[in-house]
Amino acid sequence: MTDSPDDIRRRLQGAGVLPPLDGHTASPECPSGNSQRANRRQTRHTPKRTTDRWTDFNAFIDVTMASLNPRQLRVWLCLFRDAGKDGVCRTAQSYIAKRTGLRRPTVSSTIAELEALGLVVTEHAGGLNRGLSEYRIRPVVGR
Repeated sequence: MTDSPDDIRRRLQGAGVLPPLDGHTASPECPSGNSQRANRRQTRHTPKRTTDRWTDFNAFIDVTMASLNPRQLRVWLCLFRDAGKDGVCRTAQSYIAKRTGLRRPTVSSTIAELEALGLVVTEHAGGLNRGLSEYRIRPVVGR
């Protein structure tokens, strides 16, 4: 025997804040029956930059990737993944080292190599009492 929605709500403490069980019926908390999707649409205030990121990633693969050694490729991909919508990555070199399997001094020298190639620009050199380093990622030299 299945319980009715009212029986289930009575057994659950705080059930007045739960959405309708069938997802289609309206309630005072959810007049349209699907408030989560409506709220998501209303709170989205800036357009996503995912299209630009895919364009950057494709340009990197088509133009730049073949010219990099494996260390440079691992570090650049790690920085690219951590970069926000503004193209800036805020992370510690020790964290990059941990995720890439490289030593921290190797990550430091590899970032310097990527800077010389024009693929990374250090915007803020982090450190003890200076916060995280900030790197601007470029998919192709000159872009």
